[in-house]
Amino acid sequence: MAKNLDRRALLKLPLLAAGAPAVVEPGIAAQPLRPRVDVPALLRFGVIGDSGSGQPGQHRVAAQMNRLHRSRPQAPWDFVLTLGDNIYEDGEPRYFESRFIDVYRELLDDGVPFHSTLGNHDVRHNGGAEQVREEAFGYIGAQDEYEFSAGPKLEDGKQLVRFICLNSTRWVEAIEKHEDKAVERLLGSLRERLSGSGGYRWNIVYLHHAIHSYIEFSWFGLFPRGHGPNPHLQRVLEPEIIEHVDVVLAGHEHFYQKIRPINGVHHIISGSAGKQRSGVRGDHPDVEGASPDYHFMDLGLTEDTLNFQAINDSGLLIHSGEIRNRQARPIERIANLADHSAAISG
Repeated sequence: MAKNLDRRALLKLPLLAAGAPAVVEPGIAAQPLRPRVDVPALLRFGVIGDSGSGQPGQHRVAAQMNRLHRSRPQAPWDFVLTLGDNIYEDGEPRYFESRFIDVYRELLDDGVPFHSTLGNHDVRHNGGAEQVREEAFGYIGAQDEYEFSAGPKLEDGKQLVRFICLNSTRWVEAIEKHEDKAVERLLGSLRERLSGSGGYRWNIVYLHHAIHSYIEFSWFGLFPRGHGPNPHLQRVLEPEIIEHVDVVLAGHEHFYQKIRPINGVHHIISGSAGKQRSGVRGDHPDVEGASPDYHFMDLGLTEDTLNFQAINDSGLLIHSGEIRNRQARPIERIANLADHSAAISG
């Protein structure tokens, strides 16, 4: 590998196709890539995580979001999801205007709604109650956990997608403190929601804490450079979603990371729309793409595919890919087996 291609540049390379690493010829520096604006979709939405710092990085990301939004007036976002820590440092209502509403005013004024989840910083003030009640954040039914469906009804009678918002801070605290009754209430509510998964082509969960995460360690592996995976959610939450959910969107880590499917579920971390941290691993075999850059995400759903791209605060593409719907994967596997058989017989 060329010595003049540093690790930061490598992390920013996009996938050429889902699951395929980009290849750089020795001696050739990576070229900056522009995000695509013409990918067809039945539903489009944006994603930001850990955004509410009020710092220049947040404003640069918001400016790029506005730029993308203006570039395709015929195909705007249907909504934007936030992945928590919407208001640093302590979720105080006095910062709602300056660190959220004013920052995203162009999108809000253009009729693009936001749907938020609470992060660990948001709940420091009164459990996040004021934020949940503030209309601009888009907590449906003024609840910290909720669901909503979107997109057209398909030929098979299913609706395109259902989104489930979870308050992962409540989950983690209840599990850590062995509050069994609280955990059972959370599980009961989630199981009731998941029981209806068959009515949707896609089921997507979004929450703050990442179930899976790959981070670096410093000082001979003694000090983590990030939060890392959450064993509580892996033990209690993950078994519930494996058979029902296609994609999990999370923040908490102040970087971008797309992880290869685990038990059939795709995990995407998007947590640097306002804060930034180095320490993301891009070299792990289970990581498809990673970047420490400030960024937001642009996603488009069709019946069978979720096209996604992560765009940094300079408007450059840092990673992109395509996720196949789990209901489409058996057809894909049969095709691959047929190709393999043909290759053997040939």
